[in-house]
Amino acid sequence: MKSLIIPGANLKAQVKTMGAQEEPSKKKEFQKRTEDDIDSFLSRKEFSKTSTAQTSAKPAQEAPVSEPPPPPPPEAEDRRPLTEEEQESQIKAARASRAESEAYQDVAVLRKKAHAFGHKAAKLYHKYKANEAKAQKCSQRAVAYREKAEERTAKAKGLEEKGKGFEGELAGAASGQTEMSPEALRTKIAQFERKVAKQNELVRRNESKAATQTAKAAKFRTKAAKFLEQNKLFESEAKRYSKRADNLERAGI
Repeated sequence: MKSLIIPGANLKAQVKTMGAQEEPSKKKEFQKRTEDDIDSFLSRKEFSKTSTAQTSAKPAQEAPVSEPPPPPPPEAEDRRPLTEEEQESQIKAARASRAESEAYQDVAVLRKKAHAFGHKAAKLYHKYKANEAKAQKCSQRAVAYREKAEERTAKAKGLEEKGKGFEGELAGAASGQTEMSPEALRTKIAQFERKVAKQNELVRRNESKAATQTAKAAKFRTKAAKFLEQNKLFESEAKRYSKRADNLERAGI
């Protein structure tokens, strides 16, 4: 009979035989490592550690930190006791310095008050000038209204004279000396009287406006005079404080 060959079974048997052959070889190789080999391995490992430590320590040695120089020793203070004359001179110097500071403060305070009064005086003077300008403006308007009133008065006189002329013609109309009828002449006279009355009304209106502006100008001038008086008072106070400061400075010098 012929023997049957199963490929799968042969492969498994071959793998098993190879595994059995490899295991004892590995054991033999492991047994071959002697104590000398282990010592050489350990010495190699220690050498690598020391070399890495030396390389890491080299940069620190190459760049040393520069330390600042030590400070110089403090000079020995003179602790000898002061004499009475030296103490008296120090006290006099301190008193003179205090007196000078107080004098300077007094001068500064006086200057401050002088400038404060000067500022108020300038402010009041500005108000004085503002009211003077308003009063002048009102006076100018009053003059303009009076001029208009004079013009209207002259015009009213002219119209009144023309009306009187028609009255003379009306006296002669009764005898037939004029071409116009008496009624037409009366109408003309009435129209001129109306115009005269209108001009007189405008004259009174302009005179009233002129009087109003004159009253306003008087009010503003009164205010201006009050502000001017206050300005002079504050100016005198400012000058007084400034003079005191000047005298104190000269006395200090």
